[in-house]
Amino acid sequence: MTEKSTAVVVEHAANSKKAKTSYIKDSGNRIKSIATTYGLDAELSSNQNETLLIDRALKRERKIKEQRQKNLEKILHFSFKSCHEETAGEPDQDWLYRFFELAQDIQNSSMQKLWAQVLKREVTNPGSTSLKALKILKDMTPKEAQVLQRAASLSCSFGQDHHRKLFIGLKSHNGFFSLGKRESTYSLNLGSFSLPYSSIMVLTELGLLHATELESGEIEPSTPLHLQYQGKQLSLTANTKGVRILYYRFSPTGNELCRLLGNKQNQEYYDQLVALLNQKFSLHSDANENFHHVV
Repeated sequence: MTEKSTAVVVEHAANSKKAKTSYIKDSGNRIKSIATTYGLDAELSSNQNETLLIDRALKRERKIKEQRQKNLEKILHFSFKSCHEETAGEPDQDWLYRFFELAQDIQNSSMQKLWAQVLKREVTNPGSTSLKALKILKDMTPKEAQVLQRAASLSCSFGQDHHRKLFIGLKSHNGFFSLGKRESTYSLNLGSFSLPYSSIMVLTELGLLHATELESGEIEPSTPLHLQYQGKQLSLTANTKGVRILYYRFSPTGNELCRLLGNKQNQEYYDQLVALLNQKFSLHSDANENFHHVV
């Protein structure tokens, strides 16, 4: 089944002007405003409220149901608008029930678009998104979703394993006659691409990224290593023995959500990645072009 890999962009829903004006009220008035919005202001009103408690409860429940209906209709609208006549399958009915149950409280527009992409992916490729991924997505804030989006845009895969990883550097043996340390490490600073260690910790706490820094086996010069970055294909041939790759690995759920976000290249990151790899590898692109970067 064919599906376009369209990148999903998660943004802050409110503009800066709206965010600024939202703090004008003092705390008491802000609490009262919240109580009024959600139909819970009976005890705060100076006037005698003659409406029965059950009637107030039913009115609030109706408002919640109306908002949930509106949320789901928005998600279905975004999902429909993203379709391009891809071949469709039949989503599991239990999966659909859980999807609607979890998605009905999503009000942020950017997050609604992300849920819309989940639904479209399930229609074009049934079974592609697990219930565990839906549960994590349900509890994810827009800010956390932005962190995942930044990480996904820096993720790659290499070798026969197509699982997403965050490349963080290289380690290699020094020459036989070199003095000092027997190994050298060449690092790529993810913090310079808005993904500091605090963001790594956020993804780890969400269960989307394994906390342990991993190291590949030694890459044999005789066997090219294939690396994929956001749709770009590279073939790496080690110049010497003893070269290893350092990386973080996404969890299965993190990998699901990265695929969901689609390919979104960070050109500056890609240029630095190529420059770093070029120190220890001979690089060829999928267009059979050589890379020679001055470092």
